[in-house]
Amino acid sequence: MEKDTRTKLIEIATKLFATKGFFAVSVREVTSIAQVNVSAISYYFQSKEGLYQEVLKNQLKPVLEALDLVEKQIGLSAMERFRFFANQVAKVHLNYPYLTRFMMNEVTSPTEYGGAIVENQSSKVYRFIYQTIKAGVEDGEFKSDLDIPHTAFSLAGMIIFYFVTKPIRRKIMPNKENSVDAYLTNVLKNYLYGIASE
Repeated sequence: MEKDTRTKLIEIATKLFATKGFFAVSVREVTSIAQVNVSAISYYFQSKEGLYQEVLKNQLKPVLEALDLVEKQIGLSAMERFRFFANQVAKVHLNYPYLTRFMMNEVTSPTEYGGAIVENQSSKVYRFIYQTIKAGVEDGEFKSDLDIPHTAFSLAGMIIFYFVTKPIRRKIMPNKENSVDAYLTNVLKNYLYGIASE
């Protein structure tokens, strides 16, 4: 079944924005590849900026869905919540290979069109990690003297690092290309047990 014009434009724009950046992509380039009239951008998204925002929301939506899925799991310990979330994150990144690039671009060089969107979504992930660590401390699962904000940031950084360094990792670890599950398991095992209470 042929994709509808709106979906086609989002898919084409996703690859272009991710690889070239927002400012290097023109409306005409997107519509030319999609083989539709330039006016289609205005019709579906109002502007190039609107298209970019829709692309970002589309990329980030699965992460929020993963958070919602974790929240629906009842009776999990803090460590179990992290393992479950890491498993969901791995699936998201495999299905959305440009996600990390968009996030890094907006974190290091935020645009007025996408910076707020990424910041808002990232803060939700941080809050989840923070609240989970806090709950682990309160339940005696993690050390009572943890600096929770820094611990949350460092854990988030270790999870994201794997995806950010993909081009380098391919050269350094050519035989570990599809080892995302092993990496995340290792991170959680080494880091979380390092902060676990005695």
